[in-house]
Amino acid sequence: MTTIQAWKVETAALLKEAGLASTADLDARLLLQMATGYDQAKQILLYDRVLTDAQLHKLSSIREDRLRHKPMAYILGCKEFYGRNFLVDERTLIPRPDTETLIEAVIAFSKEKQQPPSIIDLCCGSGCIGITLALELDANVTLSDLSEDALSVARENAKRLLSKPVTFLQGDLLSPTDKIYDIIVSNPPYLTAAWCDEVSNEVRWEPRLALEGFSEDGLGLIRKLVKESGNHLCCGGALFLECDYRQAKDVAELLSSHRFTDVCIERDLSDRDRVVWGVLACTNS
Repeated sequence: MTTIQAWKVETAALLKEAGLASTADLDARLLLQMATGYDQAKQILLYDRVLTDAQLHKLSSIREDRLRHKPMAYILGCKEFYGRNFLVDERTLIPRPDTETLIEAVIAFSKEKQQPPSIIDLCCGSGCIGITLALELDANVTLSDLSEDALSVARENAKRLLSKPVTFLQGDLLSPTDKIYDIIVSNPPYLTAAWCDEVSNEVRWEPRLALEGFSEDGLGLIRKLVKESGNHLCCGGALFLECDYRQAKDVAELLSSHRFTDVCIERDLSDRDRVVWGVLACTNS
């Protein structure tokens, strides 16, 4: 017979042995909650309750997944982002807290405007960026991705979280649209092939299509996006990009060389360069 407390202690020890020490206790609690429905308070109150065979069977399966370094977000099927839970699975990148820097930058820029902006979220994945901006700014949002699998997840999240319609596009960056937007925002793939090979065992579970930016420096997609953006932004519109801290200065220079002014680099929660954005200069006509 295995009690709740005994299972948690055993699981935390196994996770630590597997190299997951930093989150072992939390992971054990969340796995138990997933299998039994008992939140933290109930797990404490019912610490000596014996788990049923059915519960132990389910716990064994999801614990094995975690021991193989499957991300908790994929096991639980959701990830919190900007105060909301988004559905995620292996079809999409897992939302990260540092990407909230992108949200904050867009909100700060938009607050100076007199009306809600039109926004396109490129490489949208789960839709967490575009959907969050739609909710925070009452913005008209388009979600676009090359992957139909990712768009399926984004559609599910939009249906759950939004009360207003969203436009979905499938294709390479801005190729599926001929519209003009106030804001283009993207957390595109930007890792180099070498960086992809060096990622943690957990990140290896995520789709490489959402990670690798192509070209030797990982900026292949970002270069293409910056070049295309001038044809899809209104006068005074803005492009917001997430990138690696090792690339931020190069991305800033790229924007400056393509009619973008007031180029800024924003730091993330770890105080590393994370978001680069600029305002498209108006052309004389």
